[in-house]
Amino acid sequence: MDALQEWIAFHLAVGVEHFIIADIGSSDGSYAYLRELKRLGLVTLVRPAGVDDTSSEPFSSEPFVYHSLLAACPATLDIVAFIDVDEFLLPLDEDDAKDNSAPSGLNRPEERIEESTGDWSTNVLQPNGLRSWLGDIFSDPDVSALALNSACFGSSGERFRGDGLVIERFTQRSSRTFRYNRFYKSVVRPSRVRHFDNERHAVLKTGHYVNSRGAPLQMVEERPGVSRRVCWQGVRINHYAVKSVEEFVLGQVLQRTSSVLTATQGDAYFSRFDRNARECYAAKAWASHVYLQALSLPSTNTFAVAINAPRQSWWRKTLSASFSWWKRARYAFVHSHSEPLKPPITAWKRTWPQQSRVLLTQRGVLLQASLSVAGVSPVNCNVQLACRWQEGVECVFPATRFEFTDGESTSGTVHFRVELPVRAGNVTLSAVLTTEAGELRIPLERLTLMPDASAQELQASALIGRQGWLFLDQDTNASLYQHLGYISLRQEAIDNWVAYAEQLTTLSGQVNANVLMVVAPNKERVMHAYHPYPMGAVTPVDRVVEALPDDFCLYPEALLKQMGDDAYHMTDTHWTQQGAMHVACEAVSRLGLAAREDAKRWFAEDQYKVVRVRGDLGSKLNPVRMAATPRLSSFDHQEHKRYDNGLPNFGRVIVWENSDAFLDQCCLVMGASSSYMMFPFLVRIFRRVVFVHSAGNIDASLVQAVSTQTVLVQTNARFMVRAPQLTWSLHDTILEKTEGVSMEEHTAAFAQRMPADQAALADWGLAKWNDCLPEGWFSA
Repeated sequence: MDALQEWIAFHLAVGVEHFIIADIGSSDGSYAYLRELKRLGLVTLVRPAGVDDTSSEPFSSEPFVYHSLLAACPATLDIVAFIDVDEFLLPLDEDDAKDNSAPSGLNRPEERIEESTGDWSTNVLQPNGLRSWLGDIFSDPDVSALALNSACFGSSGERFRGDGLVIERFTQRSSRTFRYNRFYKSVVRPSRVRHFDNERHAVLKTGHYVNSRGAPLQMVEERPGVSRRVCWQGVRINHYAVKSVEEFVLGQVLQRTSSVLTATQGDAYFSRFDRNARECYAAKAWASHVYLQALSLPSTNTFAVAINAPRQSWWRKTLSASFSWWKRARYAFVHSHSEPLKPPITAWKRTWPQQSRVLLTQRGVLLQASLSVAGVSPVNCNVQLACRWQEGVECVFPATRFEFTDGESTSGTVHFRVELPVRAGNVTLSAVLTTEAGELRIPLERLTLMPDASAQELQASALIGRQGWLFLDQDTNASLYQHLGYISLRQEAIDNWVAYAEQLTTLSGQVNANVLMVVAPNKERVMHAYHPYPMGAVTPVDRVVEALPDDFCLYPEALLKQMGDDAYHMTDTHWTQQGAMHVACEAVSRLGLAAREDAKRWFAEDQYKVVRVRGDLGSKLNPVRMAATPRLSSFDHQEHKRYDNGLPNFGRVIVWENSDAFLDQCCLVMGASSSYMMFPFLVRIFRRVVFVHSAGNIDASLVQAVSTQTVLVQTNARFMVRAPQLTWSLHDTILEKTEGVSMEEHTAAFAQRMPADQAALADWGLAKWNDCLPEGWFSA
């Protein structure tokens, strides 16, 4: 179960179209998950003849199972590869095929990945390369089978299972001459196979075997399945025989068969295949493609079965899988309204979600559909699917695959299998076609997803990236899809941002104050080298920043990238205090209050202490993760705090006064969570700092009441899918928060509260917003 989704996603990424899978007695939830994939049409699920329903042991005769798989091959499949779930069909370029390590000048795995993948939209990796290469090999009608040699990968020194994909974690393999690399697996024309001698070699009815060079296979005499020489040309099989020590031992426990290795045999087997002679990153280069494919597959979370669960007979497992799916399927009811199709769209067919059944993914529901077009070539992303579930924002998905009609390159069917990162609400589907005349949008269908009372809402989670870096996932702003470049803003959303900037500039002019909006870049944008998914070319924040006046908006992405790993916390979504310091200095420079280098000298003597923090992302994992980060130790802004209403997040108001500040000015900060890291520096820059947690929303009466020379608006890039409001009311927000705050929030925030006398509040212009707090708020 742990390996199945990656194995499916990897082979979809390299170009495999269908899977015939035999479940020979799994007990960990794999069968239920395979049933889900069967409903999508991805898998032909096989129950081999001879498997005993009442047996407590899995059936394990591979050649016999291969006969069942062979018989189950759909007639539409031309070429079938017979491999196991720890084997990966890997396309190779000329450099990968050579028996060497990483290219010269590249020492770290992440550098090799950057070299290999580059910009994801123009990747040198060719997802259709496997099919094209196999087409060349089998273009000779006399070729009936292809022998692909193995490359055995060792444990890479890993004792325990780590984060990430198998192809990412294990990058050390045996040398080409390792004797077990002479084992091969067969890729065959299924109609020409008589039977299998063993799991590696097929007995053919007609035709002959070739190796990956296209030359006749030279097999060791009387040893079918073993070649005389190892051939890695074009494609090979990466065999992850042992993985980590933990995974190897657990795998033996899960099998529970009479063939399970004894301790002595297990140690010998592990030592035999734990070969780590060469560094190889050819498979790792496909990681981002694999993650993308996994987005379009059902989630495995609800199918996993505890390892100590009793093994079930086949009929019980079938019943359990059906019941599990029924519980998931009844999660939502789908109402739909189809729109009349317009040329060049000739047909639209949606297979999932169905009227009363959905397939759940990690972030929402799975949408599978096909679109037929005439007169438009369905290649190079010329045909896309746009999904909209909130005003002004849409998610534009590229095609999963396409096929031409009757060999014509101007007509065909485009297939989509995508994850809608939403589980309830109205979804509008449209086709986006790029033609010579420009972009054409054609409405297709409107869906209404209605969850039942037991529906589990999506909860923000942490995505584990390379080297342990954590990133936000499953949040309401679809941060992952923003990072992928799939989220797009309609023109009305851009217009709202332009209007917001104009109105705020006018308001600041009325109170005679400078105004600057500071946008905290998404962590995945700055630290994209550690993010597992590829980064899109254009994100919503790019569109907004481009539309806003340069003197209104500070978007310090380039500045933070220059800082490298010091810009963001490993286990938190926010920038570090050092990153916040550089941004604060840049803001001072943009406001014309001081030169940037002069401002940096104000903090040149700051001292930092390395501490371990779990952050808002590390706290979302179980067990909690922590990481070391520098924390300012030579200055504490809390000593200058004069007022804090202690509300959690929105509606919080804090005031600092510092007579030793560099500037004798008041700064009003209408900010978000990233503002908190800026406090130690803003408090030393401005004599008075008034902070209101509003994420850029503006209460005009507050701006007019606070005698300020600078209005600093701070928001986070992931929030920019919608423009803030200038009609926001701090008064109403405080009333709502004090009425709805939970006891846990009430207790946690109480320690932060700090009252102020009425004279000070009146002087600051905040008396109105303090008076709306409940009686006894600061002493309850």
